[in-house]
Amino acid sequence: MKKQTPQELEEIQQAILAREVEEELQKERLLNFWNKYRFLIVGGVFAIILSTAGTEFYHSWRNKVRLAESNNFESAVVLVATGEQEKAAKALKTISQEAKTDYKYLAELRLAGLDLQNNKLDEALQKLKAIYENTSAPSALRNIARLSYVGHQIDTQDENTLLPILSDLLKPQSEYYSAAIELKTAILLKQNKKEEARQLLQNAVLNPNLTPDTVNRLKSFLSAI
Repeated sequence: MKKQTPQELEEIQQAILAREVEEELQKERLLNFWNKYRFLIVGGVFAIILSTAGTEFYHSWRNKVRLAESNNFESAVVLVATGEQEKAAKALKTISQEAKTDYKYLAELRLAGLDLQNNKLDEALQKLKAIYENTSAPSALRNIARLSYVGHQIDTQDENTLLPILSDLLKPQSEYYSAAIELKTAILLKQNKKEEARQLLQNAVLNPNLTPDTVNRLKSFLSAI
């Protein structure tokens, strides 16, 4: 092993000393940083803990609320089935006004159904329109309300009023495409546009997104024209 010269030993000692000084400076910088920003750091960590706990609490709370509202909605539906419509309507109205989950929109849709059963068409249409125009409502419920709104006005409104409401659902990729096509066909037939209705159905059955049962139903509709 080569013996270091006095100069080399001095250089090593200086390097060790410089490293120790750098480590002390680093410690001092960290200490100063901690003294200056410790409240922000602790606050940030605390905020993360609160956020995580809050998120878990929210999901737990929402699950409990959803379960309670599901039970309330089911009870209201049972009232409808047993003919206690007045009590059912009151229960559904409470859910629609107080619910914190999507059951509020489902209750509104069921209230519209009660109005239709009781021949209160104007009130039902108002409720259905309010649902499909509400961007906060689930898209599935909005689209069901849209289809029902159009379907109950075929005899009273013309295509210029009803077809724009169906425009999004008439796109081939829409999951409500076949229902919208059937409604549009009915609207066209109401306007005595048989050839246009027939062509619409002929094009519709070529949609690869449709199930065989749906295609057969549309073909039956086509053969009846």
